[in-house]
Amino acid sequence: MKVCPVCGSKRIMKISPLSGWLTPEEWFCPDCGYRGPIYGELEEENSTSEE
Repeated sequence: MKVCPVCGSKRIMKISPLSGWLTPEEWFCPDCGYRGPIYGELEEENSTSEE
């Protein structure tokens, strides 16, 4: 899951549908206003526990 590197929001999105195709990928966070080429990633944990 992609997250904003500044505030950790999961609402981060590409600036444009062409971002990463004709131009380098650029991401935008509507929560804090971050705009840039870097995003964080979180792994989703499984809810099953091993006993």
